[in-house]
Amino acid sequence: MKIAIESNDGITIKSPFLKTKGYLVYEINESHINGYEYRKALRPQKADVSLYKNPHSALNDCNAIISRGMDRIELQSFKEEGKEVFITFKTTANDAAKLYIKELLINEGIHH
Repeated sequence: MKIAIESNDGITIKSPFLKTKGYLVYEINESHINGYEYRKALRPQKADVSLYKNPHSALNDCNAIISRGMDRIELQSFKEEGKEVFITFKTTANDAAKLYIKELLINEGIHH
């Protein structure tokens, strides 16, 4: 399973008042983080109409998005793509990923 965390610096979760420059994408196996990578957010160019249709195409392989807050349009867009949105008050991406895993263990009964 992969989760994406909005981050502009590759360490902290970006402020909900700023545009998203990229995402830390974590690979999770049951209750463990196997690794992560940083992916830049794709911005549609005039010539590239496909990004207008799917602005989150860099996150197609992700099951969930973690954020400190987002507007209703973006929230709806992620939900229509079948992604879970997890809002947190944590400031570091690592802490947020661990909290998300803990919530999965509690809510879905994933055993470690």
